[in-house]
Amino acid sequence: MCGLDLGSSWAKTVKLASKGKSVSLAGFARLPWSYKDLESTSAQGGKVKTLWEHLGLKDKVVISSMAGHAVIVKRVFLNAGTSKDLEQTIFKEARQYIPFDLNDVYLDYQLLGQGARQDTREVMLVASKKKVVQELLKLVDQSGLSLGIVDVDAFALSNCFEFNYPELAHEPAYLLDIGGMQSVFTIFWRNQPVFFREMSFGGRQLTDAIAQNFDTGRLEAEKLKIEGPGSLDNSLSLDISKEIAGIIRSWVDEIKRLISFYQTSVPDAGQAQKVFLSGGGSLFKGIDSLFQKELKIETRHMDPWKNIQTSINDYDFKYLETVKPQFAVATGLALRSII
Repeated sequence: MCGLDLGSSWAKTVKLASKGKSVSLAGFARLPWSYKDLESTSAQGGKVKTLWEHLGLKDKVVISSMAGHAVIVKRVFLNAGTSKDLEQTIFKEARQYIPFDLNDVYLDYQLLGQGARQDTREVMLVASKKKVVQELLKLVDQSGLSLGIVDVDAFALSNCFEFNYPELAHEPAYLLDIGGMQSVFTIFWRNQPVFFREMSFGGRQLTDAIAQNFDTGRLEAEKLKIEGPGSLDNSLSLDISKEIAGIIRSWVDEIKRLISFYQTSVPDAGQAQKVFLSGGGSLFKGIDSLFQKELKIETRHMDPWKNIQTSINDYDFKYLETVKPQFAVATGLALRSII
């Protein structure tokens, strides 16, 4: 199955192939949404269909994901003796943890392990609004595909990191996927996402700031965001750099508050020594240096294909280097069908 990441600015897909323990990149593509596309699922479905035709993909079943207020994830401790008791307890106790009418959501769970007290289990509850899932199903159906698995962006991001950075599995790491309209901050530790939040900032904020403050169109502003303002005269380049730095500083302040909240909530929480950036909003030139300066933690871009084979005969490696951070979530989704 292919991973299909339906972001707020781009549709991205990744197809992986496996042979034994080896995983290779069998295809990837992206298409930007227009404002008109975002007005209807039929328009988005048509774009996804175009994406499939462009790649010549035969796969008709995809794995996609959700984010935002349509999904609630809670880590809880429940009393339960047997697995059967646990399932009954989960659906009985879920009402006190899920702020939706349970008739309006799909409820799932993952057993994380033994709780701190005897006869308790740590469980991750996931509830997604039926209405939003049905809209996703409709979009995928109108693209001529079918939906095999619905995941959560933060989980897909964690899957991608775990597969590509096994050497860091036992030390805390901060993962920040910067989308167009929103971002996902995840703390990955001990082979699982122990904390995550969706944040209301994204790369479009940088584009809009450049366009509004420097009287330029969105396309030119997007180009300046990705390539950097170095081609402009020194004074204008400095002004744009200051504007961007101010916005990113506000993002970092939000992340610092989340880290502080997490460390206060979890007594044995360790301090991460690395931040991994991904998402289309992370393609801004020099963003890793800005984050490292403000957070005072080593910051780099996540390589979603670090442990995935890519053939020099099939891909332009220079192009891969410029776009691959945008495919972290899509890659994590695709890995669901392999690992």
